[in-house]
Parts: sequence; structure tokens; C-alpha cells
Amino acid sequence: MVGIKAKWKISFVILTIVTFLSGCFVSGCFGEKQALAPLKDGKQKIKVLYHTKGQFNRDYGKLFKAKYPNIDVQVIPIIAKDNSIPFYQVDQQDEEKIKKLIEQHQPDVLLLNENLFTSYMQADKLYSLEEAIVQDQFDLTGYMPGLIDNLREKGNGKLYTLTPSFRAPVLYYNRDLFTENNIEFPRNQMSWEEILILSKKFQGIGTGKNQVSGLYRINMSGVENNPLFFNDVASTFPLHMFDAKAKKLLIHSDGWKKVFKLTTDAIRSQAVSFTPPRSSIRELFAFENGKAAMTINGPMFIHGLEDPIRHGSETKKINWDIVTAPIDPQNPNEAADIRFGGMYAVLANSPNKRAAWEFVKFVNGTEMEKISSRSRHKSLSTRNQLLKEIKGRSVEPFYKLKPMLHRSDLRSHENVPQEFYDLYRPLLKDALKAIVANKKTVDEALAELQVKGQNALVQTQAGKNPNRPMKKHTPSPKHKGGKKKK
Repeated sequence: MVGIKAKWKISFVILTIVTFLSGCFVSGCFGEKQALAPLKDGKQKIKVLYHTKGQFNRDYGKLFKAKYPNIDVQVIPIIAKDNSIPFYQVDQQDEEKIKKLIEQHQPDVLLLNENLFTSYMQADKLYSLEEAIVQDQFDLTGYMPGLIDNLREKGNGKLYTLTPSFRAPVLYYNRDLFTENNIEFPRNQMSWEEILILSKKFQGIGTGKNQVSGLYRINMSGVENNPLFFNDVASTFPLHMFDAKAKKLLIHSDGWKKVFKLTTDAIRSQAVSFTPPRSSIRELFAFENGKAAMTINGPMFIHGLEDPIRHGSETKKINWDIVTAPIDPQNPNEAADIRFGGMYAVLANSPNKRAAWEFVKFVNGTEMEKISSRSRHKSLSTRNQLLKEIKGRSVEPFYKLKPMLHRSDLRSHENVPQEFYDLYRPLLKDALKAIVANKKTVDEALAELQVKGQNALVQTQAGKNPNRPMKKHTPSPKHKGGKKKK
């Protein structure tokens, strides 16, 4: 009969073997190849695609050099000037320029937007980070809700990218205006319909210069107000303008009808008001000066609210607070306008994958989260373990919703040339204007927009753009003046 001590020894030996074997699966015993070999001794060099060298040094360069003195970084600048283009705003021409840069320089680390990421991932040009994450036990638990699932979904089940920052709008509101007029405060996860109903309750409050707006839309973009607000509302819903092959326009549908009716009713009833053309300081900063109950903006807006001198306020700081931006009632836990500050990926054929991964890991790690939590919050860290409030207000509304996976193709589509959108915008403006003025019903305007938009789609996909100026024919020198030169 085996004694208690013998049983204990056997159990200990078995446990030791199991632990050893488990470690081998991760560390690569018995000649098993690791996902990534350790960093080599001596100097190593990686190429990183980034906005500019100057911005790279400010954002990461000095900090990365301090932690990895043996890794030299060569920055491949995306733009010539020392100012960054938000990646979610670059157009197809910019994306083509970035692709040429990548082809020419073969950077080890790529900074991509969502369109570029999809293009490179589908072409099998990106390195899967999954095994490296497991090998290095990189913490994925501290990210905002839904982010890692969203990135894996974009990678067809695998993580090819990590993103350290994001921008998201929220609904700012003036607590005092709501309290003084006995109107209930906004709450998280309100729909556009609910917010516009709330906005209408402020109609008739104040007169002249003291008139109070409900929902105020700041417009400094140069785009006309009606299409701008239409885009705000439409982007909340996962509507598609095109069929799967982008050969057919789908604008004349029940979902789009709802958006057209909602936006034109709000504009006609003045449930939403806009920055007037040639605005004065007072009009431009209506919310900051207590003349608007609500507005939608990003995290950087907070610093203007806390600095009245910046916007020429003659009054004290307003008593503001925030809730989530409007949501789609069918998807109340998702936010359409969460935009990634940049998606970091490693080129599949990079000869320096370990050093490249160390950089991606550093940019997306907890050390950078600490630095981001102390910044001025132009963008926010996708990790949400440290930052709990800004200027005494909870940051929960920024982090509460998941990034929407299938966003509207209202502004761009990989199979639709930019020229289509150039032709479509004035058509949309005319349709909205006719509906607001009650010259056409929503059905009539959409039927016409469907036909004209489809024609524009066909023309631009065929390489034709009727608005593009024709090249003037210049006669060759030998025919100049009607006589051949001798």
C-alpha cells in the first residue's frame, strides 16, 4: 500500500512535469519554434510609417529610445508638413499615395486607417499578432468595451492590428439651462428622435441676443448645414448606399427614407440650429456662452469650456456635463462615430518582426496609457484603466459604447471613386432643400436622387466625370501656324 508521503511525491512530480510541458508550449522547448525569436544583440533598425519625423519624436520617439536604446527607428513620413491628417479624413488619393510610400520603402511598422488596413489585410500583407501576444503575455483585458472583438472581426478572426487611441463625440449639455426651465436632463444612449424632442422644449425661451437654442451644431467645415446634419444622423445607422459590388445605388429604401424625414423635419422645425455664415464670436461659441442647451463635440471641446477667455465669454464658466452621442435604437450599445487614431500593424514580409512587434507593443502598452491619461485629450487612450474623469466629469460616456463594426458607406467605399461623392454631394443638397421647403415629398426627392445618383455612379466608375474640365488640345510644334517647320 502506497503511503501518504509517496502519494505526495508522485503528485508533486506529475505537477512539475505538467508545469514544465505547459511552459514548453509557450517558450518552445524540444526545438519548437517560438512565434518570435528574442531581440538580437547589438543595434537593430526598423522603419516606421508615421505622420512626420517631428511628430513621431514628440509622440513616441524619445520614450521608445529610452526603453529600447538598441533599436533605431527610421521614420517614413506620410506628409511633408509637420501637421497630421486625421486618418479617418484622408481621401482615396491620399490613400493611394500612402500605398506607394509603403511599396517604395517597405516599412516594418505601418500606421493605417481602416480602409488601408482592410486592403492590406485582405491582400495577406500583414503579420498576425496572435502568437506574439500569447508568447509575450501582452495584456488585452484593459481595453475599452468591444475594441478587441471589433479588431478581430475586421481581421476575419485574427488580430493584425492594435490601436492606442480613439476619438468619439459626446452630447454636451448645460445643466443650469435644463434646471431653470424644468426640463429633464439628457441621458446616455438616447436616439436622435429623443434628443430632437428634448431640443424642441427650448423653443421660445429668450428673445433676440438672449434667445436659447436647443441642439446647436457648430459648423466650421465649409460644408452647407443641411447635408452636414444629414451626415451626422445618417452615420449613426448601419445603412448602405451601395449593393455588395457597388454597382447599384440603394438610397431609395425605408431606412434612408427614415433618415431623410428625421433630418428635414428637424431642420424645418428648427429643432437643430447651426452656426450662421460669417459668425460673430458670440454666435460661434453659443454653447460656451450659455445660449445653447446642447451640442455634440469631442473630448478636446472640454478645454474650451474650462477656459472662458479663449472664447471671449463675458460670463463665468457654464455648468456643463456629458452623455453619449445619439445611438441607433436597434444597436443601442454601439457608437458609429468612434474613430481610431491610427491602426498599427507589422508588414508580413518584414525581416525585423521582433523589433517591429516591440514597437507596436510599446505604443499600445500600459506605459503609454499613463502618459495619455495626463495629456490634453485631443484623443483618448483605448485602454480605460487609468483615466476616470476630465475636469471633474466622468469619462464614462466616451467609453460606454462599443465601436460599430459595420458603418455606413456614406462618405467612402473602396469600390467607389472619389469623383462619385463629388457629384453626389450637390444632388443630396438639392434633395434636402426641396424637402425642407415642402416642394417635394421625401418619396419624390428620393426617387429623383436614386436616378441621378445611379447615373453619377455609372459615369464615375466608367472613368467619366462631367464636371471634370476638358484638357485643351495644344497643336504640336510642327503644325503651329499651319506650316511645317523646315
